[in-house]
Amino acid sequence: MAMEFIVPGVQIDESDVGPRPTQQLSLSGIGIVGTFERGPLNTPTTVGDIQQLTDKFGGYVEGLTGYVSAYGALVNGANDLRIVRIAGAGSAAASKTFTDGAANPSIVVTASSVGAWGNGIKIGIAKNADNFDLTLKYGSAVERYAGLTLNTLAKVTSKFITVSKAEGAEGMPETVPDTSLTGGNDGAAPTDADYIGKVDSATGARSGLKALEPVQVGIVLCAQQYSPQIHTALVSFCENCDLDEGLRVAILNTAPGLSVDAAIAQTQALDSDRGIFVYPWVEPEDLPGQFVAPDGYYAGRLSVINPHESPSNKQILGITSCENMYTYAEVKALTLARISPITLVNNRGFRIRNGLTLSSDSAWSQTNIRRQQDKMEMEVYHALQWAISEPHAEPLWRAVADQVDMYLQVQKNLGFIRGYKPTLCDANTNPPEMVTARILTFILRWLPLYAADYIVGRMKREMSVENK
Repeated sequence: MAMEFIVPGVQIDESDVGPRPTQQLSLSGIGIVGTFERGPLNTPTTVGDIQQLTDKFGGYVEGLTGYVSAYGALVNGANDLRIVRIAGAGSAAASKTFTDGAANPSIVVTASSVGAWGNGIKIGIAKNADNFDLTLKYGSAVERYAGLTLNTLAKVTSKFITVSKAEGAEGMPETVPDTSLTGGNDGAAPTDADYIGKVDSATGARSGLKALEPVQVGIVLCAQQYSPQIHTALVSFCENCDLDEGLRVAILNTAPGLSVDAAIAQTQALDSDRGIFVYPWVEPEDLPGQFVAPDGYYAGRLSVINPHESPSNKQILGITSCENMYTYAEVKALTLARISPITLVNNRGFRIRNGLTLSSDSAWSQTNIRRQQDKMEMEVYHALQWAISEPHAEPLWRAVADQVDMYLQVQKNLGFIRGYKPTLCDANTNPPEMVTARILTFILRWLPLYAADYIVGRMKREMSVENK
């Protein structure tokens, strides 16, 4: 309906006018691949705090890798973990078949996920006249399900077990006291291949790192891992993720117990602005006397700062010591080798000593520049989806340039970038052959913020001073 401007009043036009707004995206999500006490296998699962971590994946178990890295991230403020639990060959879920009065199979109770943890589940059954009650005990948890029949087993909604009707079952299970499930197995120690994962060619099912490909995270790690194969896989994974999947960086560990020179030797084959090499191993407050890889602690700290901020000088929480303490000369050598060390700084706690990636290119050697670029690329990419298949001509070019410039101005106003130049999207960036090929090109130009890592105070002795 056409608007009428006759009687004074206010009218709202809902048509699209001017540049579209750009949605802000977060790079705070952390993808963690590791071994856990329990929980779903190869399924990215969101965890936001320590309570959720223990509820979904259990607690600390010596020899399992995922909990210590996830805990380190959460202690340092992370609140958006996407955990992928893996297990080695031979892993199995604990189970128990309960029989009826004629000793025929009646119901099968199975732990909700593979692992030796399931052997700690106890099931008690009380048979009634025309139904039965089932009680579950696991640690301090107790669950009771009353009035069950073979046709109402779906009423059991436990996070610890599933209950199914045995094949051919006709009679309800007999009364039994608390009985442990058996056969739960953590399997063999996972290999590098288990962490790296794959995409099944027949089913499309993903495992390991591959399970994180379609998940939006800004940081990834393979918990407590440090082999050259894992280093290469993490860097390649991040380099090959595109804008649809989400850009990301990887946190890499050195091996435990390395000297500074040995740690530096591990980086010689690595050169990527999507890898951050962290050193040394650290002693958690809750595991006195043990040292763990710092990947989760570093990732958690990185996740809670804005992408344009450098992690340099940021404090690492939840640790009481590091395997090594360094001299200034050693910190300098680590920095030249593009390693991010954690060490005790004066009396100000344990801190990250630089903000470096593994890139030898000075344009991309700073973590904050890499991550701010990632954030802007993704936000502009998603914001310009409306332009796809619009008429490839000057009105579209102007609209794209205006929208990108408006976005960059917001980034500058928020203090995320230092400045920018007007976006180029015109006949020069879109000559006839590009128009014919249906390719629209624009050039976004921005000036990053640099961290003030080196503070120089120039002291001048004056011969006289005015009293004020």
